[in-house]
Amino acid sequence: MGLGKTCQVIAFLSHLKETGKNGPHLVVVPASTLENWLREFNRFCPSMVIEPYYGSMDERANIRDTLMESDTKYDVLVTTYNLACGGKADHSFLRSQKFNVCVYDEGHLLKNSQSERYSKLMRLKAEFRLLLTGTPLQNNLRELVSLLSFILPDIFQSRKDDLAEIFKHKAKATSKNDEDNATNANLLLSEQRISKAKTMMTPFVLRRKKDQVLNHLPEKAHAIEYCKMSDEQQSIYDMELDTSRKAIAAREAAKESGQPSGSAKNIGNILMQLRKAALHPLLFRRLYNDTILKKMAKEIMAEPRYETANEQFIYEDMEVMTDFELHRLCESFPSSIGHHKLSEDKWMTSGKISKLEKLLPQMKADGDRILIFSQFTQMLDILERVLNFMKISFLRLDGSTPVEVRQEMIDKFYEEKEITVFLLSTKAGGFGINLACANVVIIYDLSFNPHDDKQAEDRAHRVGQTREVQVIRLITKDTIEENILQLANTKLQLDRSVSDEADEEKLEQSNVSLVASMLLGKTPKASVEPE
Repeated sequence: MGLGKTCQVIAFLSHLKETGKNGPHLVVVPASTLENWLREFNRFCPSMVIEPYYGSMDERANIRDTLMESDTKYDVLVTTYNLACGGKADHSFLRSQKFNVCVYDEGHLLKNSQSERYSKLMRLKAEFRLLLTGTPLQNNLRELVSLLSFILPDIFQSRKDDLAEIFKHKAKATSKNDEDNATNANLLLSEQRISKAKTMMTPFVLRRKKDQVLNHLPEKAHAIEYCKMSDEQQSIYDMELDTSRKAIAAREAAKESGQPSGSAKNIGNILMQLRKAALHPLLFRRLYNDTILKKMAKEIMAEPRYETANEQFIYEDMEVMTDFELHRLCESFPSSIGHHKLSEDKWMTSGKISKLEKLLPQMKADGDRILIFSQFTQMLDILERVLNFMKISFLRLDGSTPVEVRQEMIDKFYEEKEITVFLLSTKAGGFGINLACANVVIIYDLSFNPHDDKQAEDRAHRVGQTREVQVIRLITKDTIEENILQLANTKLQLDRSVSDEADEEKLEQSNVSLVASMLLGKTPKASVEPE
């Protein structure tokens, strides 16, 4: 993560060309990093012929025709994961190419051997496969088996099930204290499994760590800011918590009696409602009551778009919208329902927003450049309103940002220092891109996969950084977020254990167990994430 993997791969492919081991080669990357890869190829090895494979359907068809029907020679084809395992035309074209080396950036995206992505990319022919990742292990050791099977199927594919079975077994208690606690939690790793994983990784993994190769890199300081819920939030959270507890109790009762107890997906939906309540009250419908919705449904029929619509159906559609979505609807039709818009102060009625109100002005005055990550695009929408309200300049990048625009936005953030904040979705903006011009990273909401958040924070803490990086996690006090933080710290132990950076065993809870624990009132406090 910021240690020069891109440069090393380009040097490797350049060396192959110089020694007569010609391509073509394939480099598969997240969409956010495609333009940067093209730029780095041009920077470090301009003599190589690089062919980007992306664009509209028609543009990609033209690229395919050019490469397949002419004598056009290229050294490296660069494309995205979505295209490499996407539609039939794209995937069939890539399968028809005889690649020498296939490089997969952010290779941990292939951790699930049962996924369609894994299956499709396994069908691409290559003499040699190379995975690049800063986080080879994320949730469990079986993911390691998937990655090794992908790069060396001849060795691992036939043994994959046996290895997965070995790593599936839960560790046994090794002390009296462990035995006493075994009924309450599952051990994440056992000493024997760690040893096996280390032995298996050694011949196939080249690992570089920051403290080994970048001892000049400034420090990275972690902090947790606990945020007290607003009264509106507390009311919503208490209501959702009561509903959730009843659902969990019914599930447990059904399980004990041998009846169908519902899927983990249903529990996941419960979890999502609690997480939303911990973020912002506008992610629920509370301000737009039924009376207001009936008025809006009637009034909006004056719009040409709705003049032939059914008023009852319009009302029913509005019923399932959040306050924020309804506010945006009012903005979209100002002449008919614009008078129902929310006042600007409604953006600020959240514990986390109150915390940002205190933090951001001082950071701006200090000349800090700030990255704010959220997993939820609707939360990013709200944060846009908040920053406008606070008169703080910003940019935004998420999954809907066109590929060709993303690098332009990154360049703009580097060049225009008066832009204080960069809003990013954790998935689209948390991998591969370089934002070392920022020195503060705010994780607005945690991911269940803590490696997503660590990847996000390393957008700033990487080669080129000259200032200490401050990483701030916003946690809503006395909510499910405290459990998620504890689970995140536990999962991070997996990578450190297999990498010889920790010795003690840690506990892992599944998402379902986590929710059940919280709903029973067991909300343990979490400490700052260890480095």
